[in-house]
Amino acid sequence: MFKLLTALLAVVSISAHSAETISILSPYSANHSGSSAMFKIIDEANRQQRRYNFILEFKPGGEQIIAINNLNERPADRLAVIAAKFVDHVESGKIRREDYIPISALGTACFGVISTVGDERKGLASLGAYKDKELVVGGVGIGTAIHLTALELSKKYGFKIKWINFKSNAEAVLLVANNGGVDFTMGTINEFNNSKARNPNVKLLGMSCPARHISAPQVLTIKEQGIDPFYVFNVTVAHVSMPETKRNEIGNILEQAISSIGLRSISEASDFRPPVFDKETPARFLDRNYTHFKAGLVHFKPQIEATR
Repeated sequence: MFKLLTALLAVVSISAHSAETISILSPYSANHSGSSAMFKIIDEANRQQRRYNFILEFKPGGEQIIAINNLNERPADRLAVIAAKFVDHVESGKIRREDYIPISALGTACFGVISTVGDERKGLASLGAYKDKELVVGGVGIGTAIHLTALELSKKYGFKIKWINFKSNAEAVLLVANNGGVDFTMGTINEFNNSKARNPNVKLLGMSCPARHISAPQVLTIKEQGIDPFYVFNVTVAHVSMPETKRNEIGNILEQAISSIGLRSISEASDFRPPVFDKETPARFLDRNYTHFKAGLVHFKPQIEATR
């Protein structure tokens, strides 16, 4: 019996040591809404196979470029999560798009406009009451979904924007809830509910979802209110120097993990991956979102350059 136990422990030890550790670098903090989703995916990926041991590392700040820079330092055993800010970094020449290959995608998330200004009954149109006035808006960086949405709202309703960068969007939501000098930002339904509990004056003016959110069906989507939304999206990329066979293998593992968990149960944001995503590869998904965000960056270039 002792010999059998010793042999089994040896097998387990060899298996653990033979698994290659792959770090997935997130540009977000641990309390970001997408972090819980990534933890679930990594746990499932590690449960399903033993060739790789995936771990999640947080690299917030630097307007989401720190994670990419850390990937560049050790591309053989690192991946990075990218979001909309990736588009701005490429278009401004900080990084090269062709250096990063999308291998898995969480998809788009459902965020709402969380505000202490405006009127929930009138939705986003109530921001027209602030025409020619300045509203303070915060998020994780210039050129992100939140920033471009704020610029669209500013253009439509005539108010001015004072933009503040945060390491985490949760920081901006907290300041909205605490009357800390941020008039509106965007966040998940859970973040709104927590903010509402802190401050009854917090409002939900619209949802950036393909359809109305199941937990707030009375709140119109941003598109229903006449604005083409910029969806929050997340894609996992590998460096082009990682061998293609390895990239494909790792991508298949992560995609299988997402499929096994069930998309609706991955995150409380609940709208990661609209139905169209099931027909797309991660590369096509990134292409579609990249094109949309690039158009937004071009359209709002004067305002963006004035903000930098």
